[in-house]
Amino acid sequence: MYPLKKMKSMIDQTTIKKINTVIQAFFEHNAAIIKVRAKDLMPHFIAAGIFKKDEKHGLPIREFLRELDRAEELHSIPFVYAERIDKNTNWYFVPSPAVISQIIAEKVSVPTKKEIAIKKRLESDEAYVIDLCDTVLGEKAERQKRFSFLLGDLHKDGITRSQLPVNAYYESLKLVVEYKEGQQVEAVDLGDTLQVEALNGISRAEQRKIYDERRAEELPKNGITLITIAYSDFSYDSTNKIVRNIMLNMEMVKTKLKDFLN
Repeated sequence: MYPLKKMKSMIDQTTIKKINTVIQAFFEHNAAIIKVRAKDLMPHFIAAGIFKKDEKHGLPIREFLRELDRAEELHSIPFVYAERIDKNTNWYFVPSPAVISQIIAEKVSVPTKKEIAIKKRLESDEAYVIDLCDTVLGEKAERQKRFSFLLGDLHKDGITRSQLPVNAYYESLKLVVEYKEGQQVEAVDLGDTLQVEALNGISRAEQRKIYDERRAEELPKNGITLITIAYSDFSYDSTNKIVRNIMLNMEMVKTKLKDFLN
C-alpha cells in the first residue's frame, strides 16, 4: 500500500477530473464501444499527462482505482465498472452508470444457451474488430448480413441451400468486412456447414475455405467490395487472440479501410 502522503496525491480531485475527461472523450469518439478494459486507455491517459508511462499492462490506472476503492471514493469516476471475482478485481470503463446497472442485471439473471452464445460473440475478436470498423467509418454495420445471391452448398435433401452470412455490411459504402480468426480459435457458425459435411464428408476447415472463396467471388460480382481483416494483422497471443491496444488497433483498421475514409 502507498504511504499516506502518496495516497492523498493519487486521489487528488484534479487528477480524477482529468481521468473523467479522457474517458468521456473516448466514448464520445467511440460510440460503438460500450465496455473497455481500464488498461486499454493507458495510452490516452499518458497522452493527457496523467501518467508518465505504462507499466505491467495498465498497472498505474489499476493502482489508482484500487486506492480510490480503498478510500471509498470510486464513485468519483462514474465510468468505472469493477468486476469482482473472489479476491481479484477486473477494472473496466463504460459510457455511463446505466450501462453498469445493465451489466449487473444481466449477471443476476441466469442466461440461456442462446444468451451465452450471443455474449460470447459480442466479446469475441470479431465483434471487437467490427466495433473498430464502425468507429473508423462512422457507420454501424449490419452484422451477419445475408444476401440472396450468396448461397452455401446443398443441404442433405439435395434441394435447399442456406444464405451465407458476412461479418459486417456497410450498405451506404457497398462494403463487406470479414474478420479471419486463427486456427486455434473456436470456429464460428457457418450456416449450413454441418448439413454439408453430412452430405459430402468434407472437413469444416475445407468448407470454410470454400465459403470464403465464394464470398470473394460473388460479392464483387454484385457491386460489393470485400475487405478481409485477419488476426495476424495485429499483435496476437499464443491462442491467436488479438492483444488489445485500442489506439494501435484503430490505426491498423484505418489502414485497411483507407479507401473508404473521407
